[in-house]
Amino acid sequence: MKFGIIFYAILGVLALFTGIYLLQYFFPLSIIFFIAAFINVVFIHKEYSLHKNDKIEYDENSIPDEMIIKYSRSGRIIAIATYSIFVVLGLFLLSGIKFKFNGTVVFAVCILIGFTGYFIFKIVSEIKKMAQIVISINGKGIQIKNNTRYLWNEIQLEKIIVKRLVSRESKHDYKPEINYLYFFHNNKKIEINIDDFDITDYHLAQVLKIFRARFTHSGLI
Repeated sequence: MKFGIIFYAILGVLALFTGIYLLQYFFPLSIIFFIAAFINVVFIHKEYSLHKNDKIEYDENSIPDEMIIKYSRSGRIIAIATYSIFVVLGLFLLSGIKFKFNGTVVFAVCILIGFTGYFIFKIVSEIKKMAQIVISINGKGIQIKNNTRYLWNEIQLEKIIVKRLVSRESKHDYKPEINYLYFFHNNKKIEINIDDFDITDYHLAQVLKIFRARFTHSGLI
């Protein structure tokens, strides 16, 4: 965690000073570096928040009747800021084109408009994700997005599992880990990648245990 914060802090400072330096020479490019500095600040906040929240223990009294899980807000902000860099770049390139009615210029303009429009669309999509409910867990069961809720009496072996990505071409020992919400519903395996959500794998595991216990004690089995 400390290494991550130091790494992002160094990148952020370098991007900030580069942006300040370029202000007097190339304003559009300086905006890109300012956005990059902002992205690193969000990364630092994300790393610190994950480390701080990992110390929190959930219990029966701290969990509401329904647990709503959404996409990570910091993840969406990072994505929006990253896509904004490409939008600024696209607009800058469009502004630099001398409009002449020939095939090459028209083709370049169409490409740049498509490029810029694509990343504007991605920004709008990320904004919509902020309000989207991905997982809802309550006393009845687990609901994924707008699908039919999986009932607790039809769910088995609910837990968090970790998969490690192994590449045959990799010569390093590091294996990226991906966390999944995993359970069986009527003997059908369900897996949902939870790494981009506003809850950690550790806390979601606690939530599953608490709601399973509530269902068991409710006498609805």
